Amino acid sequence: MKKTLLILALSGFALTACSKPTENAAEKVENTPQIQQSQTQASAPATTPDTTHNAKTSLDWAGKYKGLFPCADCEGIETELKLNADKTYELEEEYKGGKGEGKKFESKGSFTFDNTGSIITLDQAADNRKFFVGENFIEARDRDTGAKIDSALAEHYKLNKESN
Repeated sequence: MKKTLLILALSGFALTACSKPTENAAEKVENTPQIQQSQTQASAPATTPDTTHNAKTSLDWAGKYKGLFPCADCEGIETELKLNADKTYELEEEYKGGKGEGKKFESKGSFTFDNTGSIITLDQAADNRKFFVGENFIEARDRDTGAKIDSALAEHYKLNKESN
């Protein structure tokens, strides 16, 4: 008899411990400040760019970049852009083939990063050109908006960084 009562008591205790929490208990858990804060952070969309991790702060952007840009009336424009750590630049462009054969243009000046830290703008000496700075490359962008160039030749507006 004592064994039966003991088994019933232990079974009742085990079943009570395994039961689902009541709605009131679940509401209390959801309303704790820590749970509310983490739910808010998880559901809130990112509205501001992460300015701590961008090209300006995270990449080794200083160096020499080379490539061949498209040209309307020649075979291409051999372009070399050197970005210095003190935010100065040297730009050399040489027209290849066609009417511009051998024409060379050079400009020097300073550049600035935009508020995202990923796009640079060269000064007036280089007609305020804009470039997106990526890992070991820079890419020419629209001069007015900084948007990616949208054309059939878009992939050819990239200069690759030379290794030292």
